[in-house]
Amino acid sequence: MQEEWNINRAIGWSSMALGVATGLVMGLWSFDGPVLPPKMLEDYSDVHRRLARLGHIAFFGLGILNILLAREFHALDLGQGQKRVAAWAMNFGNVFLPLTLFAAAVWHPLKYTMPLPATSVFVAIAIAALGAVKAWRRSSDETRP
Repeated sequence: MQEEWNINRAIGWSSMALGVATGLVMGLWSFDGPVLPPKMLEDYSDVHRRLARLGHIAFFGLGILNILLAREFHALDLGQGQKRVAAWAMNFGNVFLPLTLFAAAVWHPLKYTMPLPATSVFVAIAIAALGAVKAWRRSSDETRP
């Protein structure tokens, strides 16, 4: 059964690799680095640069959450359908939220597309939380005299 969630692990680890890669690139122009930043990302406090930094860190955070979700599925009190919805919602959010953040850094109107992958991540985590609460309640009921 665990093999079914290997796609979540693969996307999660790939996401973290992209987080490192984008950090390496962005690090070239950070703190007066050896490379000048792209024109739109020159001002450290500008929204464009903030979105790019958020995209970079989102690769890490969502990748970690995706791996954690894949590892926890066996312990969650969820049906197969619920697990599949959570898995695919997390994968969608893990891929598209960082990409949307970077895209919005380049072309600002794309920021209005961010709620879709963000909501997808929320759905995945909410389903997992529901499964964890149900598993906890079931284990509590089993230990009562």
